[in-house]
Amino acid sequence: MILSFIFLALVWILPIKGKMVCEQREQSQFLKFIASLLVVIGHQACFYCSPNELFMSETGVGALCVSFFLFMSGYGLLYSRVKRQQRLSVLWLKKRMIKLVVPAITAMALYVVAEVAVGKQVDWSCLLKYWFVSDTNLRYGWYVSEIIILYVAFFAFYRSCSIKKATLLYCIAVGIAICIMVAIKCAIWYVLGLPCFLMGLLLAYHDIDTKHFHFHLSQLQIKLLLSFMVFCFFFLKDFEIVQQAVPMLDKWRYALASKFLVNIVFIVVVTYILMRLPICNAFVNRGGYFYEVYLVQGATLLVCREWITNDWLFVLLGLMCTIIVAKGMSKINSWTVKRI
Repeated sequence: MILSFIFLALVWILPIKGKMVCEQREQSQFLKFIASLLVVIGHQACFYCSPNELFMSETGVGALCVSFFLFMSGYGLLYSRVKRQQRLSVLWLKKRMIKLVVPAITAMALYVVAEVAVGKQVDWSCLLKYWFVSDTNLRYGWYVSEIIILYVAFFAFYRSCSIKKATLLYCIAVGIAICIMVAIKCAIWYVLGLPCFLMGLLLAYHDIDTKHFHFHLSQLQIKLLLSFMVFCFFFLKDFEIVQQAVPMLDKWRYALASKFLVNIVFIVVVTYILMRLPICNAFVNRGGYFYEVYLVQGATLLVCREWITNDWLFVLLGLMCTIIVAKGMSKINSWTVKRI
């Protein structure tokens, strides 16, 4: 509910005229950092702290934040491919795989050290067989596996076909993958963010030949439309509240639909806000280690929970510890990547 109010306030405060997403790099980088912190807090509330319905409800935005990561990944992949005239060579793929895999391996090593530190038994056979692909070896490492597959698929399609044809085929392929994963009852977190990845891809395709994003509506109509989108976001995110008011919606199909639709509506609202955020020099080179924040949280929260018994103190110190460790790991990863 709090997030919905923040969105509504920003919709009415920010100017109508905005910039393209590609021109808001500093702001998007900082937003990804904030999103990574929200993921950590959400995991603390859900998996580590004593049950608190209000706290869990307000901080349970992890899936939304990961959808934002995927949206920006889809946008960045295609836009940089065209505007920077990046040739999709094997070297291009190698560089991106290294940037994804090295932080995952170092985070996995840190998680093993954390397990040993708190006296947990390490499953060495699983570690050597599955590496960071398994949640046993790297908590929340599923995101790395998914983004690697998306990058490899992007390379395959866009190296072989024209931009227009590759975009169409890629969207169809991801759409088929979504249907298959739903049919075989794959873990839902693998599926929820994929439509948002495609949204980023399609927005980049639109922005390639467009200098401005135009709405053929009046200023008041635009703000009312986005206010309606924020209301839809509240309706879908806080579905439990809505179900109490409208009992007929207490069906699994409505609940499942809300889980899929809320991410899409969230991306629409956040993209609108991102395109209108003022340029702030304080955002420059800030929060570039959001990927490390996401990856090291399993290790830092495991150790902090072992040593800190008070929930609120754990949330505060666990978050601070995650930020500090992620910053250090970012420097180690950068040093390693440059030497590979």
